[in-house]
This record gives sequence, C-alpha cells and structure tokens, in this order.
Amino acid sequence: MDEEQLEKDTMWVVTGEPVVTRGGGKQVKPLKVEWLAENVNLFIGQMGALLENTPQKVGRFQFEELEVHAEISGKGTLMLFGTGGEVGATGGLRFVFRRSASSGETK
Repeated sequence: MDEEQLEKDTMWVVTGEPVVTRGGGKQVKPLKVEWLAENVNLFIGQMGALLENTPQKVGRFQFEELEVHAEISGKGTLMLFGTGGEVGATGGLRFVFRRSASSGETK
C-alpha cells in the first residue's frame, strides 16, 4: 500500500495514554477510517433505539432535541462519558438528534 492510499484510509487519534519519553505527552495511533465508520454507524443505531422510547413531552415541555458527545478511543470505539468519566477529555464527535416535523406533534 502506498503512502497516499494510507493517508486516505487512515486517521490519527490522540489517546489519553501517556508516552514514556523525555517530554511525556500523548500517544498518537493510526485508525482505519473504515473501522471508525462502522463504529459511528453502530453508535448511531444504538442511539436511535434509545430515542425510539423517549416521550414527546416531558411535563409541560416538548422534547425536541438531544445532543450527545462521544469520545473516540485509540481503537476507534465511541464512548459516552457519564459523571464518573475522565476529567479534561477533549475532542470527539458531537451528535444532535432532532425530532422530525412529521412526528405527529402539534404546537
């Protein structure tokens, strides 16, 4: 595989795993774009299954949008961080799920 093809098929992910060097720092790992795409599709499917069971109204409020932030591991896995997650995690992907106008709601 030539270098140009490697660049098209591979992304670089900065992991939280420390590197043992003089300057310390973060480790950078190559990640296949195809593998990340599969994991993103799996994550979106899982979020879709979760959202299918959410109510349209919460009390007197309309539930119209959910924003989720997911981190990417060095292996390409997408992870949600709860309250016990790592402090200071940066980057990742932002997903915004909105109810469609044809969901039968009346305003």
